[in-house]
Amino acid sequence: MTPGSPSPTSRREFLAATMSAAALVSLPRSSGHPSGSPDPRALPILGRGEFRYSMDHHWAKLPQGKRFGYTHGIVEDRAGRFYIANQSRDAIMILDAQGNYISSWGQAYARGAHGLRIAEEGGTEFLYLANTGLGEVVKTTLDGDVVWQAGRPYLGSVYAQDRPYSPTESVLAPNGMLYVADGYGQSWIHVYDATDGKYLESFGGRGTEPHHLNQPHGISIDARGGTPLLQISDRINVRVVNFTLGGKLLGEALTRADLRFPCTTLHRGDLLYVPDLFARVSIFDKDNRKVADLGDYVEGKALTSWDDFGTTYPDLKGYPNIPQDKRRPGRFISPHALWVDRIGNIYVVEWIADGRVTKLTKV
Repeated sequence: MTPGSPSPTSRREFLAATMSAAALVSLPRSSGHPSGSPDPRALPILGRGEFRYSMDHHWAKLPQGKRFGYTHGIVEDRAGRFYIANQSRDAIMILDAQGNYISSWGQAYARGAHGLRIAEEGGTEFLYLANTGLGEVVKTTLDGDVVWQAGRPYLGSVYAQDRPYSPTESVLAPNGMLYVADGYGQSWIHVYDATDGKYLESFGGRGTEPHHLNQPHGISIDARGGTPLLQISDRINVRVVNFTLGGKLLGEALTRADLRFPCTTLHRGDLLYVPDLFARVSIFDKDNRKVADLGDYVEGKALTSWDDFGTTYPDLKGYPNIPQDKRRPGRFISPHALWVDRIGNIYVVEWIADGRVTKLTKV
């Protein structure tokens, strides 16, 4: 239990109230709304109070000949353009604030385009793309020009021939260092100089001690307390854990009591957002207490392992690629990453073969 967390009894009462808040309602369609664009009043509404949103699964509008593969990452630049990392020949899709297609690039990254981060350095914005298939992290301009790329670091037997390197996400810290999570490889965190991509050091690794990790899928910076912390979504261990920027373990921020299969974390103001691969998005307050579960496919019921798909929950047979006619409006399938804009709207990308970007507009 993290400091400031409620007691087990109050936690159960709180979760019960939160889960009931996830019930969806539909508002009537306005007959005067222009055809061809979604009427927010006709979209499913979910949440309660401060955390109430309309949910649009069709926000992203691609032209003929363009299609998403598995959608893995999403970020927004200063101009309000969205960059979506997906596994297709258009590995980086760029959309405007209304979800309209602007352009795309990145055919070279189609095999494994995964975690995507954006950072401003010296007044210029850069993208950092982790590619699981190519086993590299690449720093680019917003137009896709490569600044540097870094492959597998040399760590002796850590990366033997049968022990691949497969980075899932990276994050730039205030100290100018880029931290890379080898989520699908050997569960190490590698540190690079963000300016030139020079490898510096590593920590973590797979093991049984608390400072070890098992599929560190997501990595972010949590500065809500004033001191920047490295926050890692340790997915198979079903926890979110904090380290110092020097790699020292600080403890668990979130545990399996509030999580199913956390992909990463994102911070806005005092709030912590978690795209949970097992069918929901969760929001936590400054004390890491849950305040909302959104779009939960199974309405707060147990969904704790791959064995639950298609057995305990037949509607999820074939997860994540369940047929279109089985997908439920107003429900997530497999949230993989998200972005929160300046006014609190949430954009969620899901791990499904045909890709999906859902916009949650704050009501």
